[in-house]
Amino acid sequence: MAYVGVARDRHLLTCGAIGLLTGFFAADCYYSLPLRVLAHSLGPWVLAVAVVAARTDVRRACARSASLLVGAVVAFYVGKKVFYGIEYPGMPYDIAVDTMVLWCGFAVVAGLALGFLFHAIGADTWRGALATAAAVGLLLADAYDAGGFDPDRGLPLGVLALAGALAVLARQGFHATKVQRFAVVIVPVTALAYLVVQLPDVIEGVVL
Repeated sequence: MAYVGVARDRHLLTCGAIGLLTGFFAADCYYSLPLRVLAHSLGPWVLAVAVVAARTDVRRACARSASLLVGAVVAFYVGKKVFYGIEYPGMPYDIAVDTMVLWCGFAVVAGLALGFLFHAIGADTWRGALATAAAVGLLLADAYDAGGFDPDRGLPLGVLALAGALAVLARQGFHATKVQRFAVVIVPVTALAYLVVQLPDVIEGVVL
């Protein structure tokens, strides 16, 4: 019955559409020098997943997150071809289908993991605090890793990370107990998140 509920989740297609929109946006950023840092970061995807997964049951959170990330991957690779044709009319450009399919597989795995983690955002428990800290920590660690807090390197990513962190905290709520628990775990969780944001580059270097 739980799987039937997931299949009937009216927000599932909406999450896929959000993924498509963010993927096309990232593809457009790929060809924009001021915004290109956003096309090479995890921040936009982490924020989107945190928003759709928070305060829902774990099955729906996992399904929504995976749907969003798969949509984002497909839109990113297709969008790169579309925007390349706009930027360089007549020049050949093929979609790396094998690479796209591979990253779709990773997107499913990441979506399930992040959905399982982020669904607890907002819960007045230690698990809720860890979930919120994980989302905020990933945003901050990704921005730091990509130079997002350096005005000359990636200011748009830094702005997104800080605004996204505030959005996640608002999704959690500012009850005193929640804030205290979050304050206890945010530093070690962010340190762990910094190691996690290295994984895409490691995977790409090993597999591709």
